[in-house]
Amino acid sequence: MAAKALEVGTTMAGIGYTWGGKTTAGFDCSGFVSYVLTQLFPNAPFTGDVASYIASPRFVDVADSERRAGDIVIFPASGGAVNHIGIVIDESRWIGSQSSTGVKAVSFSNPYWGSRPRKIRRLVALSAAAVQLGLALPESMLA
Repeated sequence: MAAKALEVGTTMAGIGYTWGGKTTAGFDCSGFVSYVLTQLFPNAPFTGDVASYIASPRFVDVADSERRAGDIVIFPASGGAVNHIGIVIDESRWIGSQSSTGVKAVSFSNPYWGSRPRKIRRLVALSAAAVQLGLALPESMLA
């Protein structure tokens, strides 16, 4: 999943942020995550806003210290800041579509994002049959 996020991010570099955007013409944060996941799992499309990813049973919470490539990172609304979401690409970075930059990789130590509370969620690896149908990501693809 992290590889697909980087692939899409590289392809979309320079594409500006679009509120409500869910296509290659422009993404908002949840539109980018949904697009990447749907590229990986076309038979089980992912849609929705950040709140839907927070509540989705397709994901489980993991400790921030256990984050790994392919997890999603959610910055819940707090202190006047709105919800935001991206995909972890390695131990120090995540990628998403930000209103200030469009699609771009961001450091977890970035002064703005590094100071915000965050939640890490991992796509649930279901049965082999579910993986074959595109309903889950096998553990080997999460590493």
